[in-house]
Amino acid sequence: SFLTLNVCYLKLTCYNPPLAPPSVFLDPPSAGQILGSASRSRRANSLLEEILPGNLERECYEENCSQEEAAEIYQTREKTLEFWFRYKSLNPCRTNPCVNGGICTLDRGDFLCLCPPQYHGDTCQSEECRYRNGGCVQYCRDGTGGTGVQCGCAMGFKLEPDGQSCSQTVSFPCGRQQVALWPGRRSLWDNVTVETEDNVTHSWDPELNLTEATVNATSVQRGGGEGGGGARKPGGSPWQVLIRRSDGRGFCGGTLVSDQWVVSAAHCFEESADHVTIGDYDKQRPDPGEQQIKIQKVFVHPHFHSFTFDSDVALVLLARPVIRGPTAAPACLPDAHLSQYLLRENHWGVASGWGLTRFMGRSSRFLRKVALPVVSYESCRASTEQVITDNMFCAGYLDDGVDACSGDSGGPFVVNYRGTWFLTGVISWGEKCAADGKYGVYTRLGNFLDWMRDTMERLDPRPEPEAGPEQHRELRDLDLKMMMKMMKKMKVAGFKSPSQTTV
Repeated sequence: SFLTLNVCYLKLTCYNPPLAPPSVFLDPPSAGQILGSASRSRRANSLLEEILPGNLERECYEENCSQEEAAEIYQTREKTLEFWFRYKSLNPCRTNPCVNGGICTLDRGDFLCLCPPQYHGDTCQSEECRYRNGGCVQYCRDGTGGTGVQCGCAMGFKLEPDGQSCSQTVSFPCGRQQVALWPGRRSLWDNVTVETEDNVTHSWDPELNLTEATVNATSVQRGGGEGGGGARKPGGSPWQVLIRRSDGRGFCGGTLVSDQWVVSAAHCFEESADHVTIGDYDKQRPDPGEQQIKIQKVFVHPHFHSFTFDSDVALVLLARPVIRGPTAAPACLPDAHLSQYLLRENHWGVASGWGLTRFMGRSSRFLRKVALPVVSYESCRASTEQVITDNMFCAGYLDDGVDACSGDSGGPFVVNYRGTWFLTGVISWGEKCAADGKYGVYTRLGNFLDWMRDTMERLDPRPEPEAGPEQHRELRDLDLKMMMKMMKKMKVAGFKSPSQTTV
């Protein structure tokens, strides 16, 4: 461009020569000559270009390239996406692809969803069982292919339309207490439960009068049991079994898990077992509704170790099925996931039996129980010089004076989850009873579920028949008469409540 000069004459007059102002913008053809191209046009590759290896300068800067061409250059998905998002100025998190509260973050050009604890998957689309049991009331299974969770129910229950709840379909399903209660009194087990929230709250009935165990010996006592627990009401533990010798003396506990099968501890059967009693409360006299059934066969786990008590579990086949009623009903068996979920640290379970009320003391005449918290594996191992395997877990307190004790071996460790009691452990062994710095040790039943089911199905493949309406009516009438008779006898005998009972 030229500078316009004002030419001034001596007459003091100025002259501005008329010049057309230059154009600020160039027409497209001219601009194209200067810049080469107003826009990059996609050109067809020559045959030579198709043969030559990919070149970033040629493919993507001299012309528009596709993601496929970029992939030919970078070879890996991660590097390709990292370049592609930068090349196209794309941000995959601009519109959050994560669902269910997931947070989107960039990870090497791709997006990564940070999911809340109950969800998983590329976009947090699926719930998972490990968080609050997937919302299921009983069984939970993680679906395949990001389909979320699938809930299920134990035998005697059906899945409700909400896909999570279970309702009973028979009069006496597993894991439910049906016993009638005295007016104005609650079951001792009502408040011993595992909440569905992570911040678990625990409470138990004030009637639970736990006694302190006196510890005054130094020898190691294996064969855990109860070291002073609260006395039970009749029928409050309908799955509880007492294993007896031929002379009628009870020596171990067990848990009814179906009409004809009992779970107990393997070390119990170093002695000769003859029969069991179910619906038992006072072991020294028959109770209303009590059933005595012969033992047909005992199956000790093949890996049971008599020194370490590893795999301390056995199955007992009864000679005939139990007649279910308010004082005789099985505990529910969990699946592997639910068993692990219910045995997390600080979750509570209940151990029960007729064992010693204190170390080196006398056994209890009446069925007793105690609520105990599950202890971490690390704390369990640190508390003893004995071998703690993955097939065991600890429960109890270091210094609270309540525990299981000798004579309760084989009995149940059950957990109440959302109204249903599940068998998660078997009373196995301990060092003394309620000794300072020691916990009770239990068999981790979840590790043996496959063996148990295979054994039971192999020897009793027929499904358990469900009673019809007429049979249920007869059972209810019979059970009501039995309960009324029992209450009348207790009233005449001046029966005291468990909180007043001294053993």
